[in-house]
This record gives sequence, structure tokens and C-alpha cells, in this order.
Amino acid sequence: MKKTTITICLLLIATLAFSQEDREMKTLFGNGGIYSHGGYGGITTSYSSIDNRDAILIGGRGAWLINHRIGIGLAGTGFLTEARTDTQLNNRYEYIGGYGGLFLEFIVNPESPVHLSFPITIGAGGIAYSRAHNSFRGGDFDFFEEDSQAFFVVEPGIELELNVIKFMRVAFGVSYRHTSDIELNYASSGQAIAPKDALRGLSGGVTLKFGKF
Repeated sequence: MKKTTITICLLLIATLAFSQEDREMKTLFGNGGIYSHGGYGGITTSYSSIDNRDAILIGGRGAWLINHRIGIGLAGTGFLTEARTDTQLNNRYEYIGGYGGLFLEFIVNPESPVHLSFPITIGAGGIAYSRAHNSFRGGDFDFFEEDSQAFFVVEPGIELELNVIKFMRVAFGVSYRHTSDIELNYASSGQAIAPKDALRGLSGGVTLKFGKF
């Protein structure tokens, strides 16, 4: 009976020892610290509507990752709408501009192959109502804008993220772009070119991320 009890105890001790073998000790400092650090760079292509016109948005972001879940960095986006004929100006005009600023992100269950992330960009930008098909003439760039303005922007979003390989992720996302009021006016009449909320709206796109996650 005693031999059986001793054998069982030894087996339990051995089992516990092997189960602890792969566990890393957590300390406040050093390689076994409670925090891990990484970072990534990303390229985003999105579609949106600006003043009821189709618009394409191209952007980039870079973030420092803390503990695989919290991203802090910078992001920037440029946009261009389709050109339409403006009867007041007798030419084709389009909206062009960009914005950027502080980028924050919270990633849910990053170790899962498919997971969610919640990014937000807070910053500023500018928009111009520009004549389409600007070109080089006599070695100079012929660019004409009817009006332009700066604005503030807050753009929260949600992304479905896929861990493709160790250093690459693909995210499919939707965001809402909220801006300060836009006031673009015709120089000759002072009439408004676009409504004040012309830049506000949803965007949907794809982001490629490369880095240490």
C-alpha cells in the first residue's frame, strides 16, 4: 500500500514538473517581462462617397504594438473623387485632398488566425475643389483650384483581421469619417460648392500590414 502511494505521488510530481517545463517565468524586467513590443507598417486602399461622388482613398499607417493588442502611431490618407462637369465654371472639377494624425488601435485576440481590431485616427487635413486633368505646360505644373479649406477629422473603424503569415496580416475594414464643417464657395458668386457635411461618411477597404506582431 505504501509503495503504491509513493508511486502515485512520484507520478504526480513528475507530471507537474513536465507541465511547468515550457512555461516562461514572468518578471517586471528583461526578456521574460510582462509586456512585449512590436510594430508594423500598413497600406490601405478604400472606397467612399464624397459629395455623392465616387472616391478612392489611399493611405498608410505605422504603429508601435504593446503586448500584441494596443497600437500607437501615425496614419495618413489621400483621396480623389470622380470628375464632373461644373456648369458654373464650364469645366470638369473634382475634390482632392488628404488627412492624417494620431493613430490608435485595440486588437482583440491577436493570437487567433481571425480576429477583430478597432482603429481610430484623430487629426486634420485639407480639401480642394480642383479642375480635373491638370497638366504640365511649359515645364510648369498647371493646377487650378476654385476653393480649398482645412478641417479636423475623427475616424473610428472596425476591421476583420487575418493572420496570413507570421509577419503579414490582411484586414477588411469599415470606418466612419467625421469632420468639421466644410465651406467651399465659388469665387465669383460666393455660392456654396458643397454641403458642409460633404466629407462625412463611411469608407470600406483593405489593409495590408507587415511587421512584428
